[in-house]
Amino acid sequence: SKHNIDKIMTNISLNEHDNIFEIGSGKGHFTLELVQRCNFVTAIEIDHKLCKTTENKLVNHDNFQVLNKDILQFKFPKNQSYKIFGSIPYNISTDIIRKVVFESIADESYLIVEYGFAKRLLNTKRSLALLLMAEVDISILSMVPREYFHPKPKVNSSLIRLNRKKSRISYKDKQKYNYFVMKWVNKEYKKIFTKNQFNKSLKHAGIDDLNNIS
Repeated sequence: SKHNIDKIMTNISLNEHDNIFEIGSGKGHFTLELVQRCNFVTAIEIDHKLCKTTENKLVNHDNFQVLNKDILQFKFPKNQSYKIFGSIPYNISTDIIRKVVFESIADESYLIVEYGFAKRLLNTKRSLALLLMAEVDISILSMVPREYFHPKPKVNSSLIRLNRKKSRISYKDKQKYNYFVMKWVNKEYKKIFTKNQFNKSLKHAGIDDLNNIS
């Protein structure tokens, strides 16, 4: 409903200068709100029928375009400023988050994701969280009750924000960092450090118990 959409939008910081890429316009409910608040909206929707539904819903506006494309194949521009918004399906949430963080230059992204998935993005014992945290600050802005959606999903969702920051990993070290993360998460410490290096590293980081690392 309009009331539920407004409640979600109150947590999103957008203005009339912002250009937005929307991931999945669906029936255009959020798209309509975005075009009223922002400079220009590009909605990327894989379903041809939903593209038409969105275009018809926004017939009184001209500051938007709907592209009938698969977001995972889409190439974000490299030479303009923009933000990203989307309510993303659970089965491709990881792929979309990776796409947004590693293949776009959006300084800010707002995504509605399953609550359990949002929690995993903040869990530093998981590789995805460690890889993303080097590039963006992730925060959960609000809960989105499952009753807000039709058809109603089985679980609640969350609105999350990804704020891009200066990468903590230099371009030339990215592969090394990815390797380190995978080995660290799998507790394959011997493939990263000698025993002496490992003990020195723990001492330097002030870690007494490996099970208490967060």
